[in-house]
Amino acid sequence: MGYLLGIDAGSTNYKAIACDKTGRFLASARRPANTKYHENGWAETSPELIWEGVAACIAEIAAQLPGETCDGVAVASSGEDVLLDGAVQSVYPAIRWFDTRTEAIASAWEPFGREHIYRITGINPNPVASITKMQWIKRYVPEAWGRARLWIPIAGFISLKLTGTARAPWTNACRSMAFDLTRRDWSTEILAEAGIDRSMLADPIRPGEQIGTLTPAAAAATGLKEGAPVFAGGVDYACGTFATGIIRPGQMLDSTGTSEQLLAILDAPESSAASMEKNFTSVAYVVNDAYYIMGMIVASGGIFEWFKNTFACASFDQLVGEASLEPIGARGCMMLPYFSGRHTMGSDPAARGAFVGLTRATTRGTFVRAILEGLCYEMHSIVQAMQELSGQSVESIYAIGGAAKSTFWMQMKADVTGIPVRSKDVPEAAALGAAMLAGLGAGVYASPEEAVARVRFAEREYVPDEARHAQYMELYETLNRALYPALREFNAAVTRAQGTNETK
Repeated sequence: MGYLLGIDAGSTNYKAIACDKTGRFLASARRPANTKYHENGWAETSPELIWEGVAACIAEIAAQLPGETCDGVAVASSGEDVLLDGAVQSVYPAIRWFDTRTEAIASAWEPFGREHIYRITGINPNPVASITKMQWIKRYVPEAWGRARLWIPIAGFISLKLTGTARAPWTNACRSMAFDLTRRDWSTEILAEAGIDRSMLADPIRPGEQIGTLTPAAAAATGLKEGAPVFAGGVDYACGTFATGIIRPGQMLDSTGTSEQLLAILDAPESSAASMEKNFTSVAYVVNDAYYIMGMIVASGGIFEWFKNTFACASFDQLVGEASLEPIGARGCMMLPYFSGRHTMGSDPAARGAFVGLTRATTRGTFVRAILEGLCYEMHSIVQAMQELSGQSVESIYAIGGAAKSTFWMQMKADVTGIPVRSKDVPEAAALGAAMLAGLGAGVYASPEEAVARVRFAEREYVPDEARHAQYMELYETLNRALYPALREFNAAVTRAQGTNETK
């Protein structure tokens, strides 16, 4: 019996899973990601340690399945890149995506034309974009840059270590802010502006296409058989979306953890000025040569953790249980969820969280009900904007992550948005999505549609209640939408005042 191997090289852990064609897990392994955090807020890791951790995961899988054949391998990774010399050794640590040392470099792209960059790449200039990390190394560590011969995404780096062939999966390349979405190739215009030679970049490749086969050295390091086929994977959240079964326009993913990502499939990139101003990302997807549009609530489940820890509260389930006893509208209490700034619907780092409408009758359950409603209103505003900008209706929302276990929260998401919500428990979604891409490349699945038909997980559907939806929309239109504009200048002033005080 053959198996598919999916790897998820994330920022916290490296994971590998082996599954059969129905997605049933046969073996799994994980290792810590060895991220080094510096006092100045920087975060880095060694590319060699990335490979060491991933190779150890694969070796553990191989040991659990002795004598079995690996039909295909693919890699999902976070949106980070590495710089290598001619001997495929790193010249500088991999800078983690959330390391914001490049904020000034990202801002320096403004004169080039933010709207022009967005039309080409589908993202706004920002410090997460890996081209800003490369520019930082070039500027501040010139001796390392002088030795560099290859700039490649982490997913491509692991595949390079497996096969000896350098390729950059489309979805990972998109996170660079140097990838032309229309041509599906590196943008010569953006690279020229950054002063980076095209020859340094790995050639782009469609997710699911074969990169090569396992080399003797990689076979010795991993325990897999020499010659096992390796296929292009993708960026972790896109692979996880595929594993959830989302492959066509009209379907949306809602992934809620510490933050909340909302991702909808499109036939073409949404690169309008309006989309840019609302700070949506719209880039290549992993199957069907499709695209997606993505928005984010930076603090979502993280607000619950803050509330629970700060006020020494009970468990998540007990808090939600108390909230369920409160009426719609939380007795006039409302919350803005910008506890870590505002990302989508117009980036505003100075935005702050807020509770308003408090009285002496406000209870703990009232607070929690306001948190849930505030997050759902923010979700609704993002979903509504996605539909308006793309011209495509969202027919269903597939919810994964910790929130998907709460029936009350899921029903509220459906009632507020007016769209059916389906909760799914998809284990190790990014690694599983990578394994499914390997299955497409290996011919285990004839199409993405066949892949999601075979890899299925139990789901529960939450149908919107029309009366509750009408109540929520009245509150949203008359009260909630006015909160952010009313507090924007106040929050900006607080940020300025704090900055002044911190310099004294």
